[in-house]
Amino acid sequence: MSSQKEMQVAVYLDLENIRYAMLNLFGMEPDFRLMVDKIRSYGRPSVMRAYADFSEHPEIQRNLQIAGFDPINVPAKKINRPNTSGIVERIKNASDMVLAIDAIVEASDANSAGLQKTFYLMTGDADYIKLVTQLRNKFGQRVVVCGVQGSMSRDLRSAADGEDMLEVPYVAPALDDDVKQAIISLVKRKPPPLEFWSMKILDRWCQDERNSIPGTAKQRRDMLTQLLNEEVLLQRQIEFRGSPVVETYLDEDRAIDYGYLEEPQPP
Repeated sequence: MSSQKEMQVAVYLDLENIRYAMLNLFGMEPDFRLMVDKIRSYGRPSVMRAYADFSEHPEIQRNLQIAGFDPINVPAKKINRPNTSGIVERIKNASDMVLAIDAIVEASDANSAGLQKTFYLMTGDADYIKLVTQLRNKFGQRVVVCGVQGSMSRDLRSAADGEDMLEVPYVAPALDDDVKQAIISLVKRKPPPLEFWSMKILDRWCQDERNSIPGTAKQRRDMLTQLLNEEVLLQRQIEFRGSPVVETYLDEDRAIDYGYLEEPQPP
């Protein structure tokens, strides 16, 4: 058997599971470069894939590629189903199925070649228990599960050969008003990328470290919602390239009333 340093590591990242666990529990985005440092302690990464519908995570795709992950786009399917209160939209995501198939193919190839790899599954979802047991029992591969503290299934951990929790660096929260002022400054000084701001684009830009919005990821998102509730940020429907879209725009007078903007001085 290969030594630990020579061991090949096949990495499969369930992006939505890890990302939303980090945001919901710790209010921050995952750091993919730190993930790769952890992975390398198990050997040489031969496969590093991340699975998601990347239309829902456009700002994340570049960060994954910089860290060395191969983003695998699995479009979610939206299904409208009627019920007694009206039409309900359900989203069916096949990312977990595609991840499992890819891991099984990799394990089968390794087994046929007489190799044992470490399969490093980045998820906390109990739905992957069957995959873990197949990788270990049918294909003779070593499986380590890596997840976010507080969101990892106990049964998933028991099914694997080992567990490796993600370290969560401390990020100090900022004063709410400081976060709001930074968001408003961003809206005023930056031209919107699509000729108009939407809440989705604003959220993406607020989470981008280059824009220097203070606080945690969750706090930035919460302050965006508060600005909407305070009607400092307003929304209206406009037409963009022949289609109706919802624009988010700034009411400067209301921002001044709340003290988020300084009142302009007369010339």
